[in-house]
Amino acid sequence: MPVPPSVLKSIQAIRKSMESGVRNDRDLSLYLLIDNLFRKPVGIIDDLDTLTAILALAPEIEAYRGKGSQLVCRGFYQRLSGLVFHAQLNPPSGGARDACLEALGSHLFQRVQGPPVRSELAARLRSVAWFALGELSGIQRNPEHLAHALKTAANPRASEVEHEAAIQFLGPYWGGDDPDEATADLLFSMEKNPANRDLLVTILQTQIDLGLNDGFGALCAVDDWDDADEEE
Repeated sequence: MPVPPSVLKSIQAIRKSMESGVRNDRDLSLYLLIDNLFRKPVGIIDDLDTLTAILALAPEIEAYRGKGSQLVCRGFYQRLSGLVFHAQLNPPSGGARDACLEALGSHLFQRVQGPPVRSELAARLRSVAWFALGELSGIQRNPEHLAHALKTAANPRASEVEHEAAIQFLGPYWGGDDPDEATADLLFSMEKNPANRDLLVTILQTQIDLGLNDGFGALCAVDDWDDADEEE
């Protein structure tokens, strides 16, 4: 199906705005153009040509270094990831939905790969991508995504944001099913020596979500952490 003229016009306007540059930090014109691009999310997630055209814009958005670039990049990826939410809410109108979700999942999966990142923006973008991949698992479960999440969660060089996002991915990935041994082992192993209290809480909440722990057990683990922290 041809890409709708309105979408092509929006993409052209975004590229033109990036070329001319944003005037100041209060100028939200580029952000609003991106918002307008995604105003018909179901039409995007049901048409592979339209989604492909939008995904082709992603590297340009990431490379943009004008004023407000971080806000623009976050806004783009939040709306791109939000397509999964709209796919969950709206029954497919045709056979193109699966192909679109596979393409979107592939793009988001590429976003969370590579060496650990150090910039806050890059870490936040990976967090957004992990969240969307977790939600996507309720529609299309991909074992490759799980394997990489476990690897990221266990990587001591990954940022705190990446650790938490990869762990939080595990809950929606398994949904109501029992987690496999590798997932359970990782969560119990990480509980023994978490980097900080926030990470411990994330681990324990994921254990609860997966039926590996209960509220009382988690509360005791947090109390033990707090007691040990006070003694230091």
